Amino acid sequence: MVNYLSQQEVKLLLPFAVLTKDRVKTFTKEMEMAAIFYLAESEREKGERRILKKPVEKIVFIAETCYPMWMVPWRERTLLYDGFGITEHTISYGVLPDVKVFESDVKGSAETHEAYSATLSNYLNYFQAFLAKDEKIIEGLITSPEFIQDLISYIKEAKRIEKPVIGKAFLSPSINESATSVSLEGLSNLRKSLEDEIRSLRENMKTLSTLTEEHVEVLRKEARETTKKFDEEIVATKSTVMVSLREIQQRSDVEITKLSKEYAQRLRVLHKDRIKLEKDQHRLNTQIERCETEIKSARLRKDEGGELQWRQKLKETKTRLPTIKKGIEDIDKQIKEVETEKKLEISKIRSKYETMTEAAQKKLRELEASRDASIRMKEQETKSLEDTTSKIIDQMNKMLKLKIGSLEEIDGMGMPKKYENNVLVYLPLYLAAYEAKQKRRYLVYPPSVVGSMGIVTKFKGVFGITRMKSLLQRRSKFLSSFLDQLVTLLEEDPVFEKETSDAGIQANILRTKESREHIKKGLGKLKEEGWISEDEFQTLGKL
Repeated sequence: MVNYLSQQEVKLLLPFAVLTKDRVKTFTKEMEMAAIFYLAESEREKGERRILKKPVEKIVFIAETCYPMWMVPWRERTLLYDGFGITEHTISYGVLPDVKVFESDVKGSAETHEAYSATLSNYLNYFQAFLAKDEKIIEGLITSPEFIQDLISYIKEAKRIEKPVIGKAFLSPSINESATSVSLEGLSNLRKSLEDEIRSLRENMKTLSTLTEEHVEVLRKEARETTKKFDEEIVATKSTVMVSLREIQQRSDVEITKLSKEYAQRLRVLHKDRIKLEKDQHRLNTQIERCETEIKSARLRKDEGGELQWRQKLKETKTRLPTIKKGIEDIDKQIKEVETEKKLEISKIRSKYETMTEAAQKKLRELEASRDASIRMKEQETKSLEDTTSKIIDQMNKMLKLKIGSLEEIDGMGMPKKYENNVLVYLPLYLAAYEAKQKRRYLVYPPSVVGSMGIVTKFKGVFGITRMKSLLQRRSKFLSSFLDQLVTLLEEDPVFEKETSDAGIQANILRTKESREHIKKGLGKLKEEGWISEDEFQTLGKL
């Protein structure tokens, strides 16, 4: 899994360290190696703790290591694959109900709206939910937007390797071009399946809408024809009914007129008798007034005989008034009774002829009711058909949006730029291996940007690892997290660890006297810039 460089495989190599905008001084490879050595040595366990003391570690190797990653063109984008397949991407999607069965049943029942409506009712909840959730796991595929965005800016600094490179441990990918081709084939098949499902849903939504519109138009046409048919029969029937109604009305009017005349005669007699009694009452009241006047005159004349005579006449006159008043009251009672009887008899006549009228209008009413019932049934059938269709289309549309979302997820993976061919890109890192009591520990130093000695840096502490990390700043936390997976792989795969360790020892920056001299020179330059102290320089220079 590890080699130094197969020129046929390597296409691009990214730089480990680049300068920040505020750094004007050069940063040599010697300084880079020295800075990494400083960090690695600072993080080596030296057994200096008094509590929970750990065994002293020795540095097995510090090697610039190159992590493989594929850039594979697909459609109009470039997909990124982790060369070791540690990363994976899962595409989740719903399993559609059998759309072809639905399509077949709907089209097969389209001859009549009754059958068509019944079929839609059976499929009312067919598309309410997916049959199941399925997923496709794509080994090695990197889809993190942040990682991709950082890589896009990073890739601009890559250099194409034209000749073998020494001094670096190039890790050979376990995922080769053949594996990426198989992955792309599976991804293409899934995408085609999603496109087919999207197309099928859209076509069936359109078909369903068209068929329903056709059936609705048929129902409306039938409703218009039904209305026309009934209206014609109603018009013809109404003519005959109106003749019967006029005859019934005439007979009713004659009978009521005759009855009214008879009661009018009886009432005239009663009113005549009442008038007579009223006149008698008026005459007696006049006599009473005269008697009272004569009594007063006789008293003034002191005519006792005359006064007595008029008092006797007044008494006789007043005695007759109650009889007349009672007679008037009796007549009023009779008048009221006669009028009530008249109203009752007229009401009976009208009720009789209203029954006859209803009988004469029965056929007309039945025709109107039949027409209204038929129209209402057509309207309800139309509304039911439209509502059922709308619900099914809404359900299908929700599924369609989810399928489109899955398709957009696939189409949005990777980098927007398309490369013509597969490109194997190596991400640089420094891998430090420590050992204590036959136990290995690994640290990864990810791609960095080189800072400058600013005021803030000078006051972060006298010297030490904090200041050195201000010099070598992590380029991207997403790239760093990705490369940290290498430690997990080394811990879990003994074969890979053995091969990586062998390669790391061969590329160890401490292995040869020449490389150690380079590190010493780098330490000197770091001291000159103030990144390390004189004591640190003297101590580390003994490597």
